[in-house]
Amino acid sequence: MPFDRAWQDLYEFGVKGACEAAGATCARADEHIFLQNILDRLYEEIDRADLVVAELSDHNPNVYYETGYAHGIGKPVILLTKSADDIPFDLLHYPHVVHEGSIATLRQALEERVRWCIEHPEEANRGRRGQAELDRMAQHITNYLRANDLGMVSFDRVRRNINPGYSDEKLLQLIDGSPSQFRRVRLQGGRPGIGLVG
Repeated sequence: MPFDRAWQDLYEFGVKGACEAAGATCARADEHIFLQNILDRLYEEIDRADLVVAELSDHNPNVYYETGYAHGIGKPVILLTKSADDIPFDLLHYPHVVHEGSIATLRQALEERVRWCIEHPEEANRGRRGQAELDRMAQHITNYLRANDLGMVSFDRVRRNINPGYSDEKLLQLIDGSPSQFRRVRLQGGRPGIGLVG
């Protein structure tokens, strides 16, 4: 979240309170004394963290970049926002804690998620690694469809022209997990395929 006094109560009583109630240590980079560059310190903290909590309200570019970094290195990330209407398209398929500015709502929902991550560390990490693979698949397929001016493509053609490892099961998981981006299609001869929404 931004290092701004406007976020202090939400952090102290919502985020930090929820983490500590769940049995986790919560730290924000500006709470410590350090001598290195602040960006180096932020990335070190993300690297060391078992779990990252990101407040995405108000579209702060620094927060988005740091969240992307955490996703990119495979960290489990819990996303927070004041309003579901505020979630950018590329993050719509991730679960969010929508708190509407209520510290009590945030604290309760976040505590449950942090507690689950502590009690199920393998699942929390496996889920993110699996999501990272689905994110790459989504990008590959979207790029291929747009580059070839197509709205849909058969699963066989995906394997032939994009990646032979994209099984029917993985492609169906991608479609079902991203209903705002992809849809199931039947092509000529009843062949299964994937299509863009809209």
